[in-house]
Amino acid sequence: MVIEEYKDIVSKSYGCYGAILEVAVAPKGKTESGEDYPLPQYPYIVDTYPNKRELYELVSETGEMLSRSLENVNVRKGNTTMDSHEVLDIFGGFNISGQGEGPAGGGGGSFGMQGQWGTRDISQEEFTNIRTTDRSRETRESFSHTTQLTQMYHQLISYHIGTNRAVFFMLPRPHIVQSENTFVNGPLLLEGKQEFMLVVMRPEAVKEICTEAYLETAHIVNEPKYEYETSTDALTLHIEKNCEDTSGSFGDDPNFTYAENSETYTPPDGWEVDLERDNGYKVDSVSGQRIEEYNVSAESDNVTAYGKISARFEDRTWPQSNVCYKGRLDMVVTAYIRKKKPNVVGYDQDLWLTGRGVCCGCKPKYPQFELPESVVFETPLKSTTEAPVGGSATMNIREANQLRANIGQLIINGVNHHDRYPFGKVSFTDTQFISRIISKIVRTEKHRDNHPIADIKGLDTKILKKVVRVAPKVSRGKLLQMPLAEQVDRFGLSYDDAVKLRRAALGLEGPLPNPRDRWDPPGQRRPGQISRKKASRTKKKN
Repeated sequence: MVIEEYKDIVSKSYGCYGAILEVAVAPKGKTESGEDYPLPQYPYIVDTYPNKRELYELVSETGEMLSRSLENVNVRKGNTTMDSHEVLDIFGGFNISGQGEGPAGGGGGSFGMQGQWGTRDISQEEFTNIRTTDRSRETRESFSHTTQLTQMYHQLISYHIGTNRAVFFMLPRPHIVQSENTFVNGPLLLEGKQEFMLVVMRPEAVKEICTEAYLETAHIVNEPKYEYETSTDALTLHIEKNCEDTSGSFGDDPNFTYAENSETYTPPDGWEVDLERDNGYKVDSVSGQRIEEYNVSAESDNVTAYGKISARFEDRTWPQSNVCYKGRLDMVVTAYIRKKKPNVVGYDQDLWLTGRGVCCGCKPKYPQFELPESVVFETPLKSTTEAPVGGSATMNIREANQLRANIGQLIINGVNHHDRYPFGKVSFTDTQFISRIISKIVRTEKHRDNHPIADIKGLDTKILKKVVRVAPKVSRGKLLQMPLAEQVDRFGLSYDDAVKLRRAALGLEGPLPNPRDRWDPPGQRRPGQISRKKASRTKKKN
């Protein structure tokens, strides 16, 4: 079951819900004297396209009609122009008046509406020179390079213009206002091409420049919340013991005799003992006489009740009568059971950022630009739905847009968050949300995969010693639940060691399994394949 859950997580496609792009330019090489270029001689970015992109919705909640005003003002060499184009749509209101005469009759009334409709153009031009140009030559001298940019319309804003770095923050476009009964499955995804043009000023002393780019994308994972279907069943234990009559012997010989017994309850198929609930059982009642001892033990596949009683015979002298003390034990135990496979009752959402860099022209100035793609940040995401976002979630447009805004805020917070992972250290399979999902399944007291740390295969002995020194009895489930930062702090590990520890807990370290095994259901052996215990006994014997 753990393997199936893991395969389901890593095989999904995770769309992009936002991105941050960082572009940096720097001088290539050194000065003629062999020194690094001073900061005033660094190239810098004077402009970018696009700089800012927003979506304005021309709808008001109360439905008023608004006028528009479009203006164009140019200040050029040689002439100044001012153009104004107004679209008039102004409603001034109604007026109604009436008059009457009596008693025989007469009367009158009037109705009027005030407003302005139509268009009004105002244009003023003043030319102060006349020139004759060679248009083809002017075009060659005026235009250096041309390009065409293709964009999907998404919200965008840029930062740091005027330095040697530019940062672009992108979010998908929001949902527009529709009917109150319209439901969506969450925020829109960031799709299509996103192209940028940067204008860079290079000082004359700098012969060549290098360009570096670093991109972080935001993704959402839906973390299932499990709930087991539970039930109860009764286990009863009855033991009786009569005394043994020894009155035929010489003298007064009292004696004691004992009896013991046990009853075992086995859950039905598909069920197991719920060891997380009061260790799997509850003793409802214990009654009887001459009870020596009793106890209850539980494992994932059974609950066993045990008891021991005694009987006593007193051989008294005549004329006293002999006395027989019987023993009896009646015990009722409630066994807590649950379905082996839990039900998914909802989902929590987690946001995670992946980062990757590229550099051309020189060795990167920033270390993250030369490292492979990795996960750099994880954080819980507050959502208004219990269903998977992007799947079967149903939320109204207002909630979806609010979730989109929350994603954008978390992306910005994650840029300098103290819980960010070091660049290039954590891959997708090493993330906290994967290990947390698996830990929810294996963190059962008697789960067959919840081994103590010493029994985890593929774990480096140096890492094992560091962990055992602090927590000698820590289990696989507890290790998977711990964040990487906690493992680093608690056990004195590096991030590389913490990642190796997590991979071993997930079963991703050690020797590779036989590829044929993945076609068999969990726990089923192929014909001719011996069990691990038998293989171990054979190895010891040899």
